[in-house]
Amino acid sequence: SKDFLKIAGDNIEKTHHISLFEACPIADGIAERTVFAEYGAIFVASGGATIPSRCIFADGSAVLTFQNSVRSKTMTVGGSRITLQEAAMNALAEAREEGRKRGLSITPRGGSIAAKRSFADTKRLWDSRFLPALDYWTGKGRISKKEASAAKALSIADQISTVLNWETESIYFAKGFSKSILFSVAAPGASQHISMLALDVQQFSNRKVRDLLAKHGWFQTVRSDFPHFTYLGVTRERLGTLGLKKVLQDGYEFWVPDLSEEVKN
Repeated sequence: SKDFLKIAGDNIEKTHHISLFEACPIADGIAERTVFAEYGAIFVASGGATIPSRCIFADGSAVLTFQNSVRSKTMTVGGSRITLQEAAMNALAEAREEGRKRGLSITPRGGSIAAKRSFADTKRLWDSRFLPALDYWTGKGRISKKEASAAKALSIADQISTVLNWETESIYFAKGFSKSILFSVAAPGASQHISMLALDVQQFSNRKVRDLLAKHGWFQTVRSDFPHFTYLGVTRERLGTLGLKKVLQDGYEFWVPDLSEEVKN
C-alpha cells in the first residue's frame, strides 16, 4: 500500500510508516476516511508519545491493554486530577510553568475527564447522541424500528459505519439532528483521550495560551472541538511535513490529516 504518515514509535529507534487503511481497518471505506480525517492527527505524535495501535479500539479490554502498556503520569491541575502519557504531561507542565511566569493559566475544562478517558466514557458520550437520534429518525420514518434495533446490536466498528452511512443521506446524529455525530462526540474507541494524548483546555480562546501550548507540542487537531488539544510532540514548523495540513476556522488553527492525495490499499 502507499505509505501515508510517518510515525515515530515510542520504544523503537527508527521510524516506520502507516497507511490510512492500516490505521483505520474498518470494513466501510466512508467510515475509514471520515474517522481518520477527524482524529488521525494523533498518528504523527512523537516526542516520547506512544501512538495507539488502532484507529478504533473495539472494547474496554483493548483500551485497558493499551493504557496499561504506556508510561502515564497523574497530577492535580487547576483543581482536577488528570492523567496523561508521561511525555504529554511533562510538556504540559513546562507550558504551565512558562505560562505562570507570563501571567497565563492553563487548566483542564470539565474536570478529570478533560484528559484520560475509558472506553466506557466514550461509549456513554456516543450513546448520548446515537440513541436519541435513532428515536428521532424512527419517529420521522427515515429509519425503521427493525433497522434501529439491528444498529443497537452491532459491534462498535459496524455501528460507526452504519451511522456515517446514514449521514450521507442527511440522517444526522448530532444534537439537533442537523450535523454529523462527529461534530458532537468522538466515535467510541476512537477518542484521542483514550490514548492519553488529549486535553480539553479551559483557556482555549486565548491566542497566547494556544501559542504557548504549540511551543510545547500541543495543537488543536479536531475542527469541531475548539477546547481540544492533542500532544504531537513536534514543532509547528514540522507539522506540514508529517502528512498534516493547517486549516483555519473562526480564527483558530487546526492541524488535520491531509487526505488530498490518493491513498491506495
